[in-house]
Amino acid sequence: MANLSFLEKNIFEELFTMGGGYVMDFSNSSFARFVGNAINIDVYGGTGYTEYSSKASKLRQIWNDEPDNVVGTLMDAMLSFYEDNQLRRDALTEYQKKKISEMRIVCQRLMGGEIKISLPQKQEETLQTLLEDINNSLSRNQPTLVLDRLHTFSTKLLRQICADNGITVTDNKGDFFPLHSLAGMLKKHYEKNPIFQSTFTILAIQNSISLFDKYNGIRNNQSYAHDNDVLETLEAEFAVRAMANLITFIDRVEALRKKKENETVNLDEDAWPF
Repeated sequence: MANLSFLEKNIFEELFTMGGGYVMDFSNSSFARFVGNAINIDVYGGTGYTEYSSKASKLRQIWNDEPDNVVGTLMDAMLSFYEDNQLRRDALTEYQKKKISEMRIVCQRLMGGEIKISLPQKQEETLQTLLEDINNSLSRNQPTLVLDRLHTFSTKLLRQICADNGITVTDNKGDFFPLHSLAGMLKKHYEKNPIFQSTFTILAIQNSISLFDKYNGIRNNQSYAHDNDVLETLEAEFAVRAMANLITFIDRVEALRKKKENETVNLDEDAWPF
């Protein structure tokens, strides 16, 4: 439930003329499109939203069912839509301007609760799809939905990084190595091909192996990957943040390695007599 006071809800209802079940001049289809574009929720077919009701009731349901940042994002978009409509009709009053300004502050307060993490941005289609799923879940403050997707993202990314370094990613039977094994092989590769200035970095990567191993367990036994008792939200968020930091660091390590390799190649080319 979003942290909206009774007075704040009343102001939104007044601005958006929700008393008769309507929301401004939206039709059912335009309202569905607007909400879908703003917060990626299907208000007529999504989970928990299939029961038919008026547009105003749907909006009140979002207030009651969704977290602060999701409600704040939607209401901020709706304020912009409302203000634009009033301006185009030359009907925006001083009172409405005052209330829009007050409600903007409310929206900013609500949007401050969004979970944000940094993950490598990749062009590969599967990784992009996984990133979209991860970001959509985080925008709704649902890190438990991220646990499985982030594991898949991390595994696929580490396989690519290992392959780039000439490290095999399958065993003798052709089965893929698990996440922690990939990290372990990558750590040994960095030891044999030094690119770091301190032993701290190698030790940090070594310690990450056990974290990857434990994350395998979370994915298999405490996520929605299977019929599990899912990890509590607080721990899920912590696990997601920790894994995101590890994956992002390793990805940046690879960027550093490739940069150094390119610099070496360029130096060799400069020494050529032709």
